[in-house]
Amino acid sequence: MNTVETELKQNDITVICPIDQNSINAIASYVANTMVTKFPNLRLNFNVVASNISKMPMYIADMPQSATGACFLYLNSSIYFKKGLSFEKMKKLAIHECIHYFQQIKDKNGNLKRLGLCGYARGRAYGNALNEAAVQMMAAYATNEKHENVTYFGVTFPSDSPNYYPIICNLMKQVGYLTGFPVLFESTFYSNDMFFKKFKEAVGDNKAFSIQSKLEKILNLEAKIGQLNNKIRTQDLNHRKFKNATNAVEKCKKEIKNTFFATQNLIITSFFDARIKKVQSASEIEDYRKYLYSFSNLIGRSEDYTFFNDYYIQKMAEIDSKYEAMTENKGLQVIETSKFKTFIHALKKLFTANANEYEKIDNK
Repeated sequence: MNTVETELKQNDITVICPIDQNSINAIASYVANTMVTKFPNLRLNFNVVASNISKMPMYIADMPQSATGACFLYLNSSIYFKKGLSFEKMKKLAIHECIHYFQQIKDKNGNLKRLGLCGYARGRAYGNALNEAAVQMMAAYATNEKHENVTYFGVTFPSDSPNYYPIICNLMKQVGYLTGFPVLFESTFYSNDMFFKKFKEAVGDNKAFSIQSKLEKILNLEAKIGQLNNKIRTQDLNHRKFKNATNAVEKCKKEIKNTFFATQNLIITSFFDARIKKVQSASEIEDYRKYLYSFSNLIGRSEDYTFFNDYYIQKMAEIDSKYEAMTENKGLQVIETSKFKTFIHALKKLFTANANEYEKIDNK
């Protein structure tokens, strides 16, 4: 059984000093006020949230350079902040860790059974990447993080969390777009199954578990890169070991890029292939087109990535054929066929011409 000491050692965290109670109270007040204001659908009570957080032990600690700046340890329900952070930075980082605090579901022996979207069974965690991404999305929204286009591992994408878990947060936002963000955030905070049920309904059971697994792979690869970089920085490696470590980092980066696009493509095809089969009217055709086109604002791209644009053109051809079949078989007159076909062809031309352009999204 892990103890607090062994867990801290495994994460290379060395406690320097506890944080004084007045500072903890100030953090508690900030987090409670921010959460209540930003997430009214969670029906949070300021006094209850602030009181619970104010009772949490918090510490200043030495942490690896690759660490995000704060860490929640469920074994003692404590938060550890990396030394050197400003107090304002600590308050913002505390939101992510305090969400973890409220997510906890433990058995009678104090063992963690569930943490938001992550379940624990037979000594393994299932859905950790889903949960970390969802929690960080909530934290980024709560603290009004700047929305910008970023590039990591050869992938350029719009990000609401450019500094923390940006790759998996982008993919999780794509999933949230399909399931709805209210159910995603509620399930994340209250550790229930509503989100995953919606997720499976949107993409299918097997695809949902496959996407979950791919996000987990990305998170593990990023952790491996952090460990390798820390080894390169802190150890006096000979040339062979240094070369092996740097080669391993590059291999992980390429694998992250490949896994990102494989995951993104799976999200797209799983949802939109199934949805197009349900289209039954001209208005549903138009809704489908808008939904797919809007999705283009969420995705990651690279110089050699053409999948989405090819897929979009393919789907436009399919709904073009669907519309023709509808007008012939049912006599629909909602949109004149000639005008609709002209519109679809214009969209195809526009999308093809802009194949390498990146678009921004205003997610608020």
